[in-house]
Amino acid sequence: MNDDARTDAELLAAAARGDDRAFAVLVRRYVRSGTLLAIQFIGSVDDAEDVVQDAFTVVHREARRFDVARPFGPWFFAIVRRLAANRRARELRRTRLLERWWRGGDTESPSDVETANAARIDADHARRAVEKLSPMQRACFELVVVRGLGTEEVAAMHGISESTVRQHVFRARATLRKLLGGDASPDGGQ
Repeated sequence: MNDDARTDAELLAAAARGDDRAFAVLVRRYVRSGTLLAIQFIGSVDDAEDVVQDAFTVVHREARRFDVARPFGPWFFAIVRRLAANRRARELRRTRLLERWWRGGDTESPSDVETANAARIDADHARRAVEKLSPMQRACFELVVVRGLGTEEVAAMHGISESTVRQHVFRARATLRKLLGGDASPDGGQ
């Protein structure tokens, strides 16, 4: 049987028996969505990629204990969420310590600051509008509209139903249209 035609559970069982090709198929299936989920927690693409790599390490290590009666995606995404939340908390602690103990000098010139501020005006307006969305509306909007993931995948990532994802996206679009005074999605709001 073609590896790509096997279910996630079949691939994970094969990986538990040492089939590296089966595990590679699982990685290909979930690396993008796992990385996008991790980015939502920690913001940094590099850190998100590290989190997803760590999540796949956990999956590989725990493959024999996976309950094949349950879907793989929600299990994997729960691991990614936990690892990303832990990393974010660790980084926040580290940042607070650095701010407390290290007071660096200002290295930017006034003209650099003025140029950067002028370029940020529109982006800041849009960012503030997006920040007014609820966390779940913001997450669903970003993943579905900006990143192009399907509602089924986003539902599995966040442990909610597809209809709830669609509802969050709909409400996010309506709120952003009101706040920005026009169309808030790249696809014209469809």
